[in-house]
Amino acid sequence: MLPKKFLLVMPDYSDFPQLFLKNLEKLGFAAEVMTENPSEFRYKGFEKIINFFRKTFLKDKSYKKKLAAEYKLKEYHRVISEIEGKLDYILVIRPDAFPVSVIKELKKKTNKLIAYQWDGIKKFPEIKNYFSLFDTFFCFDNEDADLRLKPITNFYFDFAPPVYKTYNREKPRLYFVGLFWENRREKIDAFIEEISKLNVELDFFMQFTEKSQIQNSQIKYIKDRISFADNLKNVENADVLLDFVDPNHNGLSIRFFEALYYKKKVITDNITVKKYDFYHPDNIFVLENNYQQIAAFLERPYFDIPKDVVDQYSFTAWIKKIIQ
Repeated sequence: MLPKKFLLVMPDYSDFPQLFLKNLEKLGFAAEVMTENPSEFRYKGFEKIINFFRKTFLKDKSYKKKLAAEYKLKEYHRVISEIEGKLDYILVIRPDAFPVSVIKELKKKTNKLIAYQWDGIKKFPEIKNYFSLFDTFFCFDNEDADLRLKPITNFYFDFAPPVYKTYNREKPRLYFVGLFWENRREKIDAFIEEISKLNVELDFFMQFTEKSQIQNSQIKYIKDRISFADNLKNVENADVLLDFVDPNHNGLSIRFFEALYYKKKVITDNITVKKYDFYHPDNIFVLENNYQQIAAFLERPYFDIPKDVVDQYSFTAWIKKIIQ
């Protein structure tokens, strides 16, 4: 049998598209990807000179943005027009990152058009305008589920076998990487102050956009995003993964599933994790004004979760649910 043809459409987020492709190809799909930047914008003719004069003398910074948007739209439609025949599946992650006209054209090119909103509906409410365009629409946040949406969790990539590290009970390494969000700064600072009283190694990376966000000496502030491949190496070397929930989300971040795959403990303030079948109090500590109990949690060994439970949250299991 010929392999099923699969097109992944998603934002060019770190090296995520390549990881999706690796896992899809491992599963036997003939997979390709289209990101929200199909090709680099370049000026034509006198456009660069016109933009210089408009920006310098008219204080008009919209001209280049308008040209770039028009160019991107043309590129989308060019890429789509080059698709031969009908694809078996097209999966669009964060559909609201793409114009509605592009989604409509994609629908003509596939037997099944699928959406996955991995940032929730509350955070990007404009996604509601896209619901009707898809054959099936998934969202990782259970609270967003309604008749038009199907809830599904995040997952871990399983194209490569996990590397296990013996849990260091004497001085565990705690690892976090994420973006600076003002709405969680206070709780992160409070956590770092409390956890620093214990015998732990703290690897805390935060990507900032403004120098004013650099405030905590215990945090390693980074300008550029850590690649997902490098992140996985950091996960392998860690003992505990840290998770601080986005107030606009209720679903579980990908950290929980990486922890499950690599047998890492988790400290989190996301209380919904207690509802999941892989939750065990020896592995996952939920912050609820109980800092005095963290030391005992860190001293306990990791509790092995049954393989059949772990397998449920793999990319392999996830994609099967998505395309069924």
